[in-house]
Amino acid sequence: MKLKSEFKSVLVMPFRCMTLGILSVYFASSSALANTTYSNKFSLSSGILVAQLSEREKAERTQLIQSVNLQINQGNLNGAEENLRQLVKKFPKDAFGHYQLGNVFLRQEKAEDAIKSFQEATRLNPRYALAYNGMGVGYASQEKWDDAIIQFRKALEINPEYGDALMFLGQVLVQANKRDEGIASLNKALNIFKQQNRNERVKRIEEMLRKIKQSDDPSVS
Repeated sequence: MKLKSEFKSVLVMPFRCMTLGILSVYFASSSALANTTYSNKFSLSSGILVAQLSEREKAERTQLIQSVNLQINQGNLNGAEENLRQLVKKFPKDAFGHYQLGNVFLRQEKAEDAIKSFQEATRLNPRYALAYNGMGVGYASQEKWDDAIIQFRKALEINPEYGDALMFLGQVLVQANKRDEGIASLNKALNIFKQQNRNERVKRIEEMLRKIKQSDDPSVS
């Protein structure tokens, strides 16, 4: 099938850049695709609230997260990793900290470390759709398509309208020679992003679908 070589550049770039390029959004905003309030009210798993921390602990945690956010924006991934390691050492049950450490590992192309961090985040919080999506990205970056599909589907079991997970699942399904399923997932993601007025995502998925069509019929321009 001609698709794999031609589509790979369209596939790999979103995994390395698209999800990871909005990393600072996950730190700073609630506008990310799934619930990001783990960083605020429910960051600690097993029903433990941040409000239950001492004032000193809350201040220390907030300072570490703010430092990570700044370092990410400055491109200082080593500094961000160091601060996140401090965070999860100090607060080992903080699923958000493990999740963000996984994101930083992905930015550093350390897929195995990223997957382990996302696994810990989901162990602490089994409803953490963002972390399952991150695991899927990690496996996809290694071209472990079946493992990636499992994780994206777990994310979608929690949040069926999770646009990024649908988009990534669609790409991976195409790579795994499950073309029709992949196109269906991409089209669902496309509709969600249109409703959200996320024009960059819309444009990217439309380009993916165009590439798929071209691969099936090289005469299509």
